[in-house]
Amino acid sequence: MTEPTQAPDEQATDDTEPLSADDTEGCHRRNCEAPATFVAVERYQEETGHGAVEARAELCAEHAAEESPANLDGAYAEYIFRVEPLADAD
Repeated sequence: MTEPTQAPDEQATDDTEPLSADDTEGCHRRNCEAPATFVAVERYQEETGHGAVEARAELCAEHAAEESPANLDGAYAEYIFRVEPLADAD
């Protein structure tokens, strides 16, 4: 997953516009030239206790199938892990 960023309002994250395949630069995985067709999102509590962080990564289909939660130790009531197709990916 990408570097985590401080999550905006807990509820606002689910209401954002879907990411489009045209908005990506390809698969996030190193040495992969395939186009990104999925986005993986994980929201969890930061280890320092400073609130929720959200990690996002745009991935090709092969790497999206391999994605799994990485921060279950930071799971809380608003924890999210999901892999979704990009809005206009074929």
